[in-house]
Amino acid sequence: MQINNVLITGAAGFIGSNLVDYLLEKTDWKITAIDNLSTGNKKNIEQHINNPRFKFIEDSIKNVTSLKSYDCIFHLAALPRIQPSFEFVTEHISENLTNSMHLIEVMIKESHFPKFVFSSSSAIYGTPKTIPTPETEAIDCLSPYAFQKYEVERYLELLSTRYPLNYVNLRYFNPYGPRSYNPDNKFNAYSSVVGIFLYRHNNGQVPLVTGDGSQKRDFIHVYDLAKANYLAAINTNILNTAFNIGNGDTLSVLDLAKLISDKYEFIPKREGESDITFADVAKAKKLLNWFPEHNIKDFIKSNI
Repeated sequence: MQINNVLITGAAGFIGSNLVDYLLEKTDWKITAIDNLSTGNKKNIEQHINNPRFKFIEDSIKNVTSLKSYDCIFHLAALPRIQPSFEFVTEHISENLTNSMHLIEVMIKESHFPKFVFSSSSAIYGTPKTIPTPETEAIDCLSPYAFQKYEVERYLELLSTRYPLNYVNLRYFNPYGPRSYNPDNKFNAYSSVVGIFLYRHNNGQVPLVTGDGSQKRDFIHVYDLAKANYLAAINTNILNTAFNIGNGDTLSVLDLAKLISDKYEFIPKREGESDITFADVAKAKKLLNWFPEHNIKDFIKSNI
């Protein structure tokens, strides 16, 4: 499959904007980016506005009426917060599930099925029994957000029995990197903990550790996520499956705080979040030839 034109949904967000950067640098593809800016920030992509290979559309994906011009769709648009998904339930269903299915319905209507690379989440595993966690781990969603991500995966699986869908689900673990924290976002308290801790430290505040900080996370750099998206798109042998995209190691939230500051405070534990995320990435290494290249300790040293 030759790729010339791609669509990136949620392109002004943290991961989406880094994917835009990566693809404009690494490929000669024409990129259409769409974002309603509900959580994204246009400043994240403004450096590309005059690039002839880049087009930005400020709109909701529910208003997309045709996908015929695209060879691949990177679907990142979502409300990516666990705790708010308990409170704003229908809004999250609309943004995270219904809008995703709208894109599939447009494909069905047009009988045109571009490669569909879906940004899923390791949150679907809950607190897994198998550590490190493979893609075969039982699903145990602890939040509406996790359940919505898994629902999209299941819909893709079910609809592919009737239509020639060509999809890859990328189950992100805990992303960090440039633009992970936006102080103007009303949900910024639920941003990447790495971004929150660095922002607080660099602004004269102490990191706030939830619970006792013993919860462990597999932190994956956003550039490595972007590379995984690219490899999933160009690999013609991979069809209708899921990949864990994590660093393949783990670090406690308390140890993360200690890497950033020798002062920190504790706040109450948040329910609905896993005690540990730790990716088994053997499948992605073998089938996508994808390997994480960034180290969180190096990132922290360069940002404090």
